[in-house]
Amino acid sequence: MLINIFPPEELRRKFSSTCIQKETRLRPIVPSAANKSHLMLIMLILLILVLLIQGMAWSQAQISRADLAVRLVETEACWEAHRESTEARLRAAQLLSEGVNAFFSGKLETLVRNLTLTCAALRSEAPPAPEMLYAGRLGVHLPHVVDKDELEKGQTSLRFKLFSYYEAEKPDQPQQLQLHWQVRLRGGKRPAGGGTLRMPEPGAAATLLTTRVPEGDYEVLFELRRDKHSLRQWRQTFSVVANLKARLEALERALRSNETAEPTEKMTVLNAWEVLDKVSKGQSPETSYPLLRLLQLAERITAGWEKGKSGWQAAPGDYWLATLYRERQVTFRLFIPKQFKPNQQIPLVLALHGAGGNEHLFFEGYGLGIVLKEAEKRGWAVVAPRAEMGLVHIGGVLEAARRLLPIDPGRIYLMGHSMGGAHSFSAIAQFPEQFRAVAIFAGAGQPTQVPPDLPIMMAVGEQELSRLKTSIENAYRRLQELNLKTLEYKKYDGCDHLMIVREALPDAFAFFDRAPAREATSLKQ
Repeated sequence: MLINIFPPEELRRKFSSTCIQKETRLRPIVPSAANKSHLMLIMLILLILVLLIQGMAWSQAQISRADLAVRLVETEACWEAHRESTEARLRAAQLLSEGVNAFFSGKLETLVRNLTLTCAALRSEAPPAPEMLYAGRLGVHLPHVVDKDELEKGQTSLRFKLFSYYEAEKPDQPQQLQLHWQVRLRGGKRPAGGGTLRMPEPGAAATLLTTRVPEGDYEVLFELRRDKHSLRQWRQTFSVVANLKARLEALERALRSNETAEPTEKMTVLNAWEVLDKVSKGQSPETSYPLLRLLQLAERITAGWEKGKSGWQAAPGDYWLATLYRERQVTFRLFIPKQFKPNQQIPLVLALHGAGGNEHLFFEGYGLGIVLKEAEKRGWAVVAPRAEMGLVHIGGVLEAARRLLPIDPGRIYLMGHSMGGAHSFSAIAQFPEQFRAVAIFAGAGQPTQVPPDLPIMMAVGEQELSRLKTSIENAYRRLQELNLKTLEYKKYDGCDHLMIVREALPDAFAFFDRAPAREATSLKQ
């Protein structure tokens, strides 16, 4: 167990007090007096919504954010496998809408049950069998990180334990149920181990690996079967890290001795230390972090500090980062495509997630990270921040992106889902000259100040929640009244609030491709 000599909150306060904040290059437009009250009302409503979600949903005892993330990604995979069938999408859309309502009501058990029913409806029009409901009940808790040295000495073990997402009766002939798993390095194909647990039920436990494995980030491919019939498939992750305690202590010392380091580098190291420190103490992380990669990036940055230079070197890949903006931490994900060249400007897509989500939704959730596939085709970068009060995440991540990459100032694109749509409208009002085009998926909120030459695409599912659909239609009519030069409104059949990003995102990128240059779009250096 690590001794927390210097709590994360104190590290952040010390850094915030000693870090000299440079004047931001992003100069927001102050709304007029007439619109300021409207913006304040929107932000108040969104704040209340987020507080309700966090206060109600996550207060339930058993289902953590990490547990729910596993099921959301599993559902996205089910949708991806069957989305070509309009009939299958229509069967699933109502169940997903009911699940979204359950989420906003804080009924996470009902949400997960509906996700189980959604996968069953995508597969077949027949009612789900009892064994399907029972299989959907089961979840797996496993260590997120283990120390390689302690593992080899037998001081710890890699075991998992089953738990229950919701109540469901055990099917007839439970002896026919089997849980299979296979372990491999993330991104690899060669199995490092595996096993089978017969008659799985909540409370049952098993050893994940019986052989030694090298340091690395691993994924476990789980499959629940009845005889040879597959009921569910999903993935979870864990990391094996050598000398974990000593390496975290080294990061802690580097943070204390480099209080005036560049904000994005400093906050990235601090964020990695916080995540690893909490996980090493048994707490669940936000998502399936590749914890070794997170640690190694932080170590590369601190190694640069020891040499008196920057530890960041932009290269193709997926990054877990953080920055400091107006004395607030902004956590974000950054994707750099394989076509990246340090001496060439690169277009940037800013993606804003929905309520209750985080920076990982666009990268791992919506369409299994389809935004990265579309960006990779074009050689564009993607950045997705975690939403913060006061919208500091928007200005903060744009400023950080410009420090990290040679961003093309005339090709910054904005997209947002649900609450992220409302944040997009606010971002347009505050930074009207920043964006070349905007795509909003089932967006909440209403537009206030929109430049007439800013191209906007709005997307909504035909099976959208009725109240939100009415709000979206009102926003579209408001944009029509503003006489935008380019305004597109697309509807998608067999699509609900959750899956609209997957269905509309390819069209959004095609819309971005067509967007002409704006004379006002310029990031002043």
